[in-house]
Amino acid sequence: MSNGRSNNAMVASMLLFSMFIFYSEMVHAETYTVGDEKGWTYNLAGWTQGKHFKIGDRVVFKYNPRKHDVVAIIGNKYAYDKCITPPETIVYNTGNDEFLLSGGVNYFISNIPGQCEAGLKLAIETR
Repeated sequence: MSNGRSNNAMVASMLLFSMFIFYSEMVHAETYTVGDEKGWTYNLAGWTQGKHFKIGDRVVFKYNPRKHDVVAIIGNKYAYDKCITPPETIVYNTGNDEFLLSGGVNYFISNIPGQCEAGLKLAIETR
């Protein structure tokens, strides 16, 4: 009987510890402005270098909504590579759009014809 109680206590302790680690990660989440002061613009592939993105970090896309938009493509490298906006995907066009990064690679493209092909796209990998 006491062995069952100690196992329950151990499981509860492990659960609390896991929740603490998860909470600590979320508290330490960063917010990044894509492209820094240049904003969401062409050829941003180098912008991610030297940054350590984590699950829960936020990325903010700032741009002129009369010229650009942004689409988050979840887990679809093919669509990213081919500059395809999948059906049912939301196109954001406020000029100040914020996204929460998920695990793996987060893909973002412009939906305006020709812009993605010209380099208005970004892949951000979380670690």
